[in-house]
Amino acid sequence: MQRHGRTRLALLALALAACSSAPQPPLVVGTVPWVGTEPLFLARELGLYPAGQIHLAEYMNTPQRLQAFRNGVIDAVTLTLDDVMILDHFGQEVRVVLVLDASHGADCLMARREVKSLADLKGLRVASEDMTLPTYMLHRALEEVKLRGEDVQRVFHNPEEQETVFQRGTVDAVVSYEPYCTRLEAAGAHRLFDSARIPGEIIDVLVVRESHLRTRPEQVDMLLRGWFAALARFQAAPSESARRMAPRLGLEAPWFLESMAGVRHPSAREQHALLAGEEPRLVETIDRVGAVMVQQQLLPTAPSARRLLDSGPLLRVAP
Repeated sequence: MQRHGRTRLALLALALAACSSAPQPPLVVGTVPWVGTEPLFLARELGLYPAGQIHLAEYMNTPQRLQAFRNGVIDAVTLTLDDVMILDHFGQEVRVVLVLDASHGADCLMARREVKSLADLKGLRVASEDMTLPTYMLHRALEEVKLRGEDVQRVFHNPEEQETVFQRGTVDAVVSYEPYCTRLEAAGAHRLFDSARIPGEIIDVLVVRESHLRTRPEQVDMLLRGWFAALARFQAAPSESARRMAPRLGLEAPWFLESMAGVRHPSAREQHALLAGEEPRLVETIDRVGAVMVQQQLLPTAPSARRLLDSGPLLRVAP
């Protein structure tokens, strides 16, 4: 009887262990330093993400976060549309669940003072990341003066290196983004071109692995709720919010606010128009960027724009 009693207790313990699920790991979100996505960190600082549910992982540059996503190190990532298409091309099951921001001046082509115009770039050295977005930006700038990419000398440096090579005089111009545009300006550069000239074409989105949308929807929803709440806080108290966000990017609060002026954050209502309904507006933008990428031989074919979008989390969080 005693032996059978111990057996029953052991079986009961095993049954209870089977019923208790292991704690859900945090949803890991990859980012890079960029003013437009800084509200994610504001949300974390304000305690808007429940403990252990959302982890923000910051990488120094885009190649690092793309590699991390492809290696399964991160579950979600902030990207521009061109990089979303690159991941899709390499077989990653990515879905855009939110438009984080549209750049209206926060992506830039900076140059030495002696370089007076875009036409003056012919034959000069232009630094950028070895990525699709700066190639796209440079293409859009040069086509205004009927130049091509081959008409300039491209040299590749990560964003954190660009200010140094510019100050050394080893490059004549730099394609970059905030906060690096502001830092380059402080180092003596001036703007030849920025994303305000191509409104709505450079967009940062939140991408989630498709499998996680099915298996971890609660955490995805938490991420979106925190984003909208942080944006509301920033809009209600911009100066106080800037004091919280600016130090992470190495900027003073006034400079941070100046950088943020070049970024537009869509409201929940605008998000619906971009991502949901029978004709999401983001489809047109993806098609336009995809066409340029194919033209520039950055992609063999453009992806199906509609397949890349998933408005489910948005409709649950902001119906």
